[in-house]
Amino acid sequence: MASPLLHNCHGSRPGEVFEDFFPDGIVGIDLAHESRELLVGTRRGHLTLMNQSGDRLVENLNYPGLSRVVIAHSGDLGAAIVNERRLICFDRTLRPLWDVAITGRITGLAVSPHGSHIAFCTDASRLHIVSADRKEIAKIETRRPMEHLAFFSEQPELLAAAEFGQLCRYTLKGKEVWSEQLLNNLGDMSLAEGAKRVFLAAFNHGVQVYNRSGEQLGAFAIDGIPSRVSAAANKSRVAVLTLENRIYWLNFDGEIQWAVDVSQDPPQYIRTGPLGDRLYIATQSGCVLQVCWP
Repeated sequence: MASPLLHNCHGSRPGEVFEDFFPDGIVGIDLAHESRELLVGTRRGHLTLMNQSGDRLVENLNYPGLSRVVIAHSGDLGAAIVNERRLICFDRTLRPLWDVAITGRITGLAVSPHGSHIAFCTDASRLHIVSADRKEIAKIETRRPMEHLAFFSEQPELLAAAEFGQLCRYTLKGKEVWSEQLLNNLGDMSLAEGAKRVFLAAFNHGVQVYNRSGEQLGAFAIDGIPSRVSAAANKSRVAVLTLENRIYWLNFDGEIQWAVDVSQDPPQYIRTGPLGDRLYIATQSGCVLQVCWP
């Protein structure tokens, strides 16, 4: 384990696969599960697509004002928020396919697993679902602005959560399947499709676990305040980032397999590989690190 970031850890130690640096600072990362590619966006509008070995496959410097990035599991389609009110859709070469100015600030963004649809929500509490060729499929009035969005891969449906108060499931035509009231703030949401589980980083309320019907199954209590969560697609591992700059690597029963304190360079974003054997970490300084368990 070469990276000094991971020296203060305990448990089942991973091996380091690669470490790269983006000195402009990172505004987001996302993982294409099927193509095993990592998308990285920086504060200066620099988009980079990396393979599982850490090679930079393609880069594009022309996204100034970048604030969020997402990519389909297939890697064929991605989307970015620029200047809070502009949505850009791009292909796997990171070249824009189309862009549109949005009325209001964009609060949430997601791309469907195969790149057929894009969903975004605004601070006017409107959730929009559009096709990859920019046709609007549905417009939904929500009770609150939705911050966290995720498409299901097995059904043409979407999961949406507000920062406070609401967790909902919709069809892609805009019909509400169910809605649950949440009594706590959310920092992040992760959908483990194969395991049929939804994980919510609920700050002082721990990591809350739901099924796909909106029923709470329990919660994981850890030492710290969870702010981000990322679960493997299969029923294997869940990564949790806390406000105290600690990362926990858990199994699906909430048992800690590995933990690390990264206070010297606070982590900003985490992503778990679909098989639960890899973890991607992006830090405040612009470091992107991938570790892997045998």
